[in-house]
Parts: sequence; structure tokens; C-alpha cells
Amino acid sequence: MSLINNRYFLLASTQLFPLNFLKPIVMEAEDAALIAARDAFIAYREGQSEIALEKYTVAIQQFPDQPFFYACRSILNMALGDEEGAFYDYQVAKGLDFNYQAFLEWVENRPVEEVPLGTHTDLKNLLSDALEATQQFDYEYTLKLYAYAQEKYPEDVDVLVYRGALHIRLLRYDSALSDLNQAITMSPMHFQAYLFRAKLFKAVQEHKEAKENFAKAAEIQPDAAVIYEERGGFLVDLKSYEEALLDFNKLVSLLPEDFYVYALRADLFEKMENWKAALYDYSKAIALNPYYSDLYAYRANMKDRLGDTTGAAEDRRVFEELEKED
Repeated sequence: MSLINNRYFLLASTQLFPLNFLKPIVMEAEDAALIAARDAFIAYREGQSEIALEKYTVAIQQFPDQPFFYACRSILNMALGDEEGAFYDYQVAKGLDFNYQAFLEWVENRPVEEVPLGTHTDLKNLLSDALEATQQFDYEYTLKLYAYAQEKYPEDVDVLVYRGALHIRLLRYDSALSDLNQAITMSPMHFQAYLFRAKLFKAVQEHKEAKENFAKAAEIQPDAAVIYEERGGFLVDLKSYEEALLDFNKLVSLLPEDFYVYALRADLFEKMENWKAALYDYSKAIALNPYYSDLYAYRANMKDRLGDTTGAAEDRRVFEELEKED
């Protein structure tokens, strides 16, 4: 499908961020938000940072749902020494699209020096090096490794899927979609390709396509816990709580010894105002991981809801003790 009229997709894909090391991508669409992004970017490139900042502020007022403009203003505020303003915009951007957190973390932590591509003998070593480089925020080097791997092993679909996933983190949504589409064409039963494409569609607010791709991933790999965690979170964002509960129930059945899945479901029960169920899940999570301090604070709130003020006070006491130990 074409996403050329989708602003979430379009703005991110242009890479028109106020950063000198990025190369913008030309997009043919004549959209008002894209024009605003171009104008602000031109001001930045001409050394008019204050004017660019004003233009980003105006764009935020005009397009308050677009994380792109908050991210741009965050980057520019940081460059101008306004750390408080930068942090506020960072929080808003990641709240609108969590991929912006990964992107802005990369901007802050990326290595300055380029690493030359070394000699690699097999695919396994290539992918291992790519994973290590990703963990070190050296995404440019990782992309070089994937390009080399694709050239040397053109039939390996995993390379396309992993590169597509990295493109998502870099907000290169057009490149991500191209890689994932190609991977699915080559291997129609590759569940991770559908999963990452679902996450991409989620990010750009194409809910119907996201649901279809999550469903296809679950059909191919019905016992992959990551699918139900990702889709459950997506459904929570849509306030489709009953559907999300089905996914979190499945997640608990797949990972019954993982405290985190109970905490996830407890949070959902809170949103559904099912205080007793939330209390049970927080208690289960605490039983599995008694040193995670926040769980006691969450459970205390549930005890308060249910009238157990003594139990709530005890949980808050434990929470404070664990916080001091940290």
C-alpha cells in the first residue's frame, strides 16, 4: 500500500531533522506539514537556528499530533542549551510514537568516528557483528553490514527483516516498509516480517493494516509471546481493552513465571477498573520478583481502592525501603 499521504510516515521518512549528519530524502507530496518541515529545515541549514525554532513551534501549534516537530524542536533546543525544553519535547515525541525515543537516543549516543567495514567470512558472524554494533548505537556501521550481507547472501530473508527493524528505529519508515515488503514477498511465512510491519503500521496510525499484520504473525507463529505483548499494547492504546485482555491472557499462559506479564495485565485491569483482578496480578508479580519496588507502589494503590488502607501503607513502606537500597 502507498503511505505517501500519511503524515506520520511522510515526515519521518524525509529525515528533515535539524542534524548535519543526516541526508534528507526528497518526497514528492505537497503536504502542508511537509512544507512547514522544509521551511524550518532550510532556516536551520542557513544558520538561522532561532528562526527555525520559531517555525517548529508554529508547526507544533498547527500539527500537534505529529511527533516529528516535537523531535525537531527537542534536537534544536538541546543544541541551543535549553535542556528543559528539549526534554519536554522529547517526552511528547516518544509519547506520540515510541520509535522517536530510539531515534533521539541514537542521535545522542551515536559514535562520531566511522568504522571501516571489515572482512567477514560467514553470515552468522555478520549478523553477530551487526547486533553488537546496534547495541553500541553504531547504526551506520550496522547498515553497512546489512548491505554487505544482502549482497553476499541475497536469498537470506532475515537480513531484510533485521534491516527493516533498524530502519524503523531510525525513522526511515519508507526504507523499512520496502525491506519488510520484500522479505514477505520472498518468504510469506516469516512471522517476524509481519510483526515488524505491524509495528510500523502502528507507528504511522494505520490501525487496520497493523491489526491484519499482527493477526498474520500470530497465525504463523501462535506461540510467540512477543506478538501478544506487542499487539496487546497496541490494543490498549486503542482502548480496545477486552481484545487486549485476550492477548495478555495468552501472554501469561505462555510465560507463567515472568513477573512482567502479570504487571502488564494488572495495568490493563486498572484501566478496566477491575481493582481486584489488578491486585491479584500485582501480588503475583511481586511473588515472582519481590525486589521490584514499583510493584509495591502499584499494589498499594489497588489496596487503597479496595479499602485496605493498612495493607496499602505496608506496601508503601516496602516501596520506600527498596528505593533506599537502590
